[in-house]
Amino acid sequence: MQGKDVSEQAAEAQVSAGVDVGKAWLDAHLLPLGESLRVANDSQGIRQLKRWLLRREVRLVVVEATGKWHRELHRSLAADAVPVAVLDPVRARAFARATGLIAKTDRLDARMLASFAFLLRPPPTQPAPRVLEEIAELVVAREGAVAEQTALKNRIADTRTAFLLDQLRRRLTEIAAHIDALAAEILRRIDADPVLARRYEILTSIPGFGAVLASTLIVRLPELGACSQKQIAALAGLAPVADESGARTGKRSVRGGRPDVRRAGFLAALSAVRHNPDIKAFHQRLLANAKPSKLALIAAARKLIALANSLIANDRTWTPTAQN
Repeated sequence: MQGKDVSEQAAEAQVSAGVDVGKAWLDAHLLPLGESLRVANDSQGIRQLKRWLLRREVRLVVVEATGKWHRELHRSLAADAVPVAVLDPVRARAFARATGLIAKTDRLDARMLASFAFLLRPPPTQPAPRVLEEIAELVVAREGAVAEQTALKNRIADTRTAFLLDQLRRRLTEIAAHIDALAAEILRRIDADPVLARRYEILTSIPGFGAVLASTLIVRLPELGACSQKQIAALAGLAPVADESGARTGKRSVRGGRPDVRRAGFLAALSAVRHNPDIKAFHQRLLANAKPSKLALIAAARKLIALANSLIANDRTWTPTAQN
């Protein structure tokens, strides 16, 4: 560092990296150094990239969430204490548009992610445990199979040809067995992990929370128990977002967060307002105060997620007086 002025030293101390992750390649870019590197997205390429980043004392790496293709890189960098922030692709594209970047190539995306890291400094993301990643894949597979099952039922309802009906019904039977097998495997893997098994026990103790919802929250909302109530509501996409400008005060609405968690919360609320005495009383109180039914259901879903967050934070199962 000798012979460099303070501004140069500060710049080097804040080196940030963006890595565009593809199936075959990893494209990296550093700011403010302006250096770039492309390596194969395999174990050898990841080691090469990691050495390159460590030599330059990179303080933050930003990658886009890409399903499974970024996971090994994330895990490898975290093992060497290199902070990695995993960015939602929607947020990444919004940032690109805001900075006037219209073109899209792997190298340009890496530079854009480096700019995001350098300017906004997002908090690092810890890699998920392997067992959670594997369960998440099974949950996604089950969701896809359920969607296929629904589509097949709709086709059967509109089909009159006997041969085609027979084929569709056989396929429907196969999918039902596939869904049952996936559900059983998800529960087997959750039961095999003491921490996840305890979470599952707590979640399913809440009236309105079934096996599907509990396993979905375990893999899609792992922050349960580690966030404030406002933070967990925002992550679940159930926090009301203000819409105000000048003298105008618009209606607040829920958006953002994780749509799959929000959908699961709505389904749980539909059950809880009938079977959970605390949520039922809360929902009826809102309706008695002339709140719209949709708003009351959203509030019930938000209260359910907050309840789950509180119970997991305190490591206890639900009781009828848990909210008092």
